[in-house]
Amino acid sequence: MSSRFAGGNAYQRDTGRTQLFGPADGSNSLDDNVSSALGSTDKLDYSQSTLASLESQSEEQMGAMGQRIKALKSLSLKMGDEIRGSNQTIDQLGDTFHNTSVKLKRTFGNMMEMARRSGISIKTWLIIFFMVGVLFFWVWIT
Repeated sequence: MSSRFAGGNAYQRDTGRTQLFGPADGSNSLDDNVSSALGSTDKLDYSQSTLASLESQSEEQMGAMGQRIKALKSLSLKMGDEIRGSNQTIDQLGDTFHNTSVKLKRTFGNMMEMARRSGISIKTWLIIFFMVGVLFFWVWIT
């Protein structure tokens, strides 16, 4: 190791090294042991029974996948119908709330107009309604 860094050039790159992750001596030992399945010279010979077996397995798996796809399609169609129905229900509920709001505003306006025309203040009307409420509550609990 001391001979490698001799002469004070420890900061310089080793000129014999050409690969980042290869050995330091420059040999290409990784390529010697690598074998490829595509580059092999062994001939693979499948018999007709093996090929038929593989094909039948493939057809079975394709059939099962087809059934699963049909089930998913059916499920997604049912989900779409449910979502559309829910959206219609929500729209109807919104319309109902709007109509109720309009009716309550109109009723409150009519009540305020009635109170103004009668000459009795709103405080008096509130006291009367409170007394009637207390009377109903008293009858309810006894």
